Amino acid sequence: MNCYIDAGNSRIKAHLARRSQKDVEPAMIDWPPATEPDAVGALATRLEPLLVDEKGRSPKQIVLASVVEDRRREWLETAIAEICPQAQCRWLTVPRKCCHVRVAYESPEGLGIDRFCAMIEAHARHGDRPLAVINAGTAITLDVLGADGQHLGGLILPGWRAQLEALRVTTPALGAAVESLETGEGGAVSAEIPEATRRLGLGADTATAIELGRHWLLASGVNQMLAVWQERLADEGELLAVLSGGDAGRLVDLIDPAIEQRVEDDLVLSGVVRLARARR
Repeated sequence: MNCYIDAGNSRIKAHLARRSQKDVEPAMIDWPPATEPDAVGALATRLEPLLVDEKGRSPKQIVLASVVEDRRREWLETAIAEICPQAQCRWLTVPRKCCHVRVAYESPEGLGIDRFCAMIEAHARHGDRPLAVINAGTAITLDVLGADGQHLGGLILPGWRAQLEALRVTTPALGAAVESLETGEGGAVSAEIPEATRRLGLGADTATAIELGRHWLLASGVNQMLAVWQERLADEGELLAVLSGGDAGRLVDLIDPAIEQRVEDDLVLSGVVRLARARR
């Protein structure tokens, strides 16, 4: 039995794979907060149900993909060693070429493993056409693939929560409005906003202005990128936007309906499994 782990900045997803299983059915946990005095112990408690099945069996090999900082990587390795001391851990790295995808970066190791795994999985599913592979998590990444699997590059945008955190740090006077959005008390357009203002996409209070502002930012950036690459790759077919990540459902509503789009769950984790099993 093997285990495959996608350790993102916000959450950890894991899949216990047996030979009889074909579909990836992940379990998910949140990272312990940075203020947790025993972060490793807290993480081990959360991880154990992901790594040990109902019969008490644990994996012999654990394959991991992550772009988190060294401190949390060490937490993860130590917690796994406590739960599964006999397991062999294998950290995936980005190759120059694998699974018919060729990396555009001059130094492939500079590309996030999460982005590469999402690309190889998207190409495996839709490899007959150009793709925009979008992972909407703590950061929103967008990578473009030609129909032949050539990676053409990408962009990185701050996600919804990252934008709020940036405003909290750099503009303390907006703290109350930011907090209202984080706690769910704000963020919806008020019924009292004049209809003319609502049609223009403007807010009549600070929380709504922040909420609409971050929607406009993401919609403008993503749609402009998609429009450019749909035109440039027109000879290869119609561009398909493949979205995954915790905020994919939210982001897909902002994409121009003229662009064909598809939301697919667990694209990165499925790519982790594919990369781990690939023959290079």
